[in-house]
Amino acid sequence: MQIVAPSFYKSDQWREQVLQLKQAKHLSAFSEITIQFLDTLSKQLLSDRSMRDYPELMACAHWFRKAHLFELKKEYEAFAGERILKPRGTVLHFAPANVDSIFLYSWILSMLVGNKNILRLSRRHNEQMEIVLQRINHLLAKEEYQPIAERTLLLKYDHEEEYTLFLSEHCHTRVIWGGDQTVKAIRTIPLATNATELIFPDRYSKTIFHAGKVLQCNDHELFHLAKQFYNDAFWFGQMACSSPRELYWIGKSEECSLAMDRFWGELGNVVKQQEYQNPVAVGMTRLATAFYYATHSHTFNVQSSSIHEPLCVRVAQTTEEMREIHCGGGLFLERSLNELTEVPDLLHEKDQTVTYFGFGREELMELIDMIPNAAVSRIVPVGQALQFGTVWDGFSFFLHFTREITLIGD
Repeated sequence: MQIVAPSFYKSDQWREQVLQLKQAKHLSAFSEITIQFLDTLSKQLLSDRSMRDYPELMACAHWFRKAHLFELKKEYEAFAGERILKPRGTVLHFAPANVDSIFLYSWILSMLVGNKNILRLSRRHNEQMEIVLQRINHLLAKEEYQPIAERTLLLKYDHEEEYTLFLSEHCHTRVIWGGDQTVKAIRTIPLATNATELIFPDRYSKTIFHAGKVLQCNDHELFHLAKQFYNDAFWFGQMACSSPRELYWIGKSEECSLAMDRFWGELGNVVKQQEYQNPVAVGMTRLATAFYYATHSHTFNVQSSSIHEPLCVRVAQTTEEMREIHCGGGLFLERSLNELTEVPDLLHEKDQTVTYFGFGREELMELIDMIPNAAVSRIVPVGQALQFGTVWDGFSFFLHFTREITLIGD
């Protein structure tokens, strides 16, 4: 067990630190010290030149700047209304290994409503996260941020059940981000009887394009669309749950074919401009996966000009297996459809985000009315797939990070 932050704690005393944190009094929602701490952290990250190679973290730091924190405060006040809300208490977060920075959003929202927080981070080395952790520790060591330090504990350990058991026994809410197997393993470990749990397991996301509207784009508009799609898909190596992996082109067959060729050509230019490169292992896995897709009878063709540019697999249908083995790295399954109304039959309960281009609200509302069962919790414009909000996967963090007290009287 390693205490990552605050770094002035001794790792061999982690149990004592957990118990001290649990006993600490909670802060009020959107307290002045919390907003000051987060705004200072945001400014330090945004001004750090070494962070500019990590746009996903720059976007995150921009998200918790003071101006947006006040927007979140207004949203929270509207959510609370006349109700009496209190923090849940101690929130235990398990960060995913492949999108480690997601813990920042979860931690920040929990902290803002007054909770104390314990975070278990992956031991996988991540250069950009090491920079973030250094910044966090630098601030937690300052006397003015002692109230934050006393209510924050960032830990790293492998998969020792004894550690997870102890932490789970001493939290009021457990938040699990990770693959299905990780979620299943952690959920076998019991919580305290009065504790609640939020889970964010494997998810799969898609994009729907209006082929005719793509063809109508001028060069500037097409570049902007391709750049927005790049941000959605290539940040985190396409491994974020909300990154699109499958695309539906809506329109006549010839129209879709022309739109595909035009869009992928422009996206290839954006990828080159951004100097995106897959690690060798990812590139090889991506190629092997695409070739495996090609063996299916419903695959039309596989197309890519280099190992770093988008690799497109045009299909007549996708199977559960094809979804499960998708490896990210800029690999896309795509198909053309005549009408938007065909999309709901292709949605799955694991589908989380649908990004779109070229459709109006009325069309999208009709689509929502036809969505089956638990499929899809977000429908957002291309470019907003990774934009975090207070509601994620259909769960309201303000709701689940607080408890309501009923008061009846004069």
